[in-house]
Parts: sequence; structure tokens; C-alpha cells
Amino acid sequence: MTTVITLASSGSGQQQQSGIQAQTGLWTEVPQAARTGSSVLLRCVTAQGVFVWQVQGTEIGVADAAAWPAQQALALQPAEAGLQAMPPIKPMTPMEPMAPMTMGNMHLSANPMTMQMGDMTLSMGNAEASAKKFCTQCGSAIQAGDRFCGSCGHQLQ
Repeated sequence: MTTVITLASSGSGQQQQSGIQAQTGLWTEVPQAARTGSSVLLRCVTAQGVFVWQVQGTEIGVADAAAWPAQQALALQPAEAGLQAMPPIKPMTPMEPMAPMTMGNMHLSANPMTMQMGDMTLSMGNAEASAKKFCTQCGSAIQAGDRFCGSCGHQLQ
């Protein structure tokens, strides 16, 4: 069993939270708290031993069990931290494909990702590699790396 201690504080415009958890096993006594100067000690007794934590300001740390002031101790009211089942999340509706946009002389397209502004074109991916190419002399299909047309011998580059 895990014992979890969470300290939360809030003020106007700010929230702080700190916590600590320890594998303590089942409690054999009701946990206790005691104030000592500017801090609070929390004590938990289990079959695995005695655990003592010190809370000071917004910090929580392990404390020496020998420092426990038994005469100042107050029993805490334990609360079971139960998890409630969340309703299932509805799947998101797929977004419609983005339509090409034009702003002045700039044109943006999402498929393939392309931006054209004046004579300059930027693109992501390899849109050119997937487009078929043809010889400008005879119209025969050519490959992207070809330097000459395989049909008519026209120099391509």
C-alpha cells in the first residue's frame, strides 16, 4: 500500500502543490499530526515500521521518528482516495483538408506542402519525385535523374 501526502496552497493568482509518497503497507494505527515550532510532523504506523514526515512551508520531507512529540499528537481522519471512472472520450472528428490560400502574391497549399511567393517556391516532401516527367522534345516519359531522353536522345539538363 502506498501512503500519499499532498500539500496544496493557493492565493490570488497563484497555486502551489507538493507531495510525497512512500510504500508503507497497511496502517496499523490512525495517522497522527503534531505541531513543532514552524513545522508539522505527520506519523504513520504500519506493519513495516513507523514513518514520520515533516511539513514546513511548502516542503514535505522525511523526518526522524525519534523527534516525534507524542504528547502533542492529534489523530487524523483518514480518507480513502477512490478513483472514479471517467466517461469514455468521444473520438475527434477528422479535420477537413486545408484549402489552398492566396494572400497577395503568396500562395500556400497543404498537399503537397508548398509556398509560392513571386518566383520563389518552397516545398516539403518530394512532390517532384512523384510527378511524371516527359521529354520536352518528343514527349516520351523520362526518369528524374535522366540526362538524355531514352527515345530521341535529347539533352534534358
